[in-house]
Amino acid sequence: MKLAVSVSVSFLITIGVFIFASEDALSQSTSIGVIDIQKVLRSSVAARSIRPQMKKLKAHFQKIFKNSEAELLKAKQDLERERVILPEGFVERRKAFARRVNDTKRRVQTVNRELDRALANAMRQVHKNLREITKDFAEERSLHFVVPKRVIIFYEQRFDITQEVSRRLNKKLPNVRVVMPKSKRSPVKK
Repeated sequence: MKLAVSVSVSFLITIGVFIFASEDALSQSTSIGVIDIQKVLRSSVAARSIRPQMKKLKAHFQKIFKNSEAELLKAKQDLERERVILPEGFVERRKAFARRVNDTKRRVQTVNRELDRALANAMRQVHKNLREITKDFAEERSLHFVVPKRVIIFYEQRFDITQEVSRRLNKKLPNVRVVMPKSKRSPVKK
């Protein structure tokens, strides 16, 4: 809430500067750039390279857990058959089976969290490079402000730096390698 108020106040102050400054003084002292961040990310080769890698990782883990699911289903069927044949000790076998099911659920949750973390880390690399390139470009062009397009209602096209930032990002970062974070426990347990 405080951040939203702070951003709103900052934005109003910036607008106030534009309203009360004369056009000549404004053009001499303040230069702005406008960037469409979503467009840059959509056109980023690096950001687009992340999706197929994530898809491949998810398919790999789905295959592993599908095998685990088949094993658990077979174990459940065996347990039901043994219930009729060997009623003594059934409670202990059922508890052991329940532990296996819970362990598998925990492993699935862990892998899902690790996949989310891997995606976040990869996108963090893209965003970091985007910020660096935008900052360097702003310094080259002596821009005082670079504002996201989504917060502006109207602007002159000459202030748009989206294409150049996008071109530089694609040149500097042609792809990002998605890396699964190190796990404390192996995702596959037999």
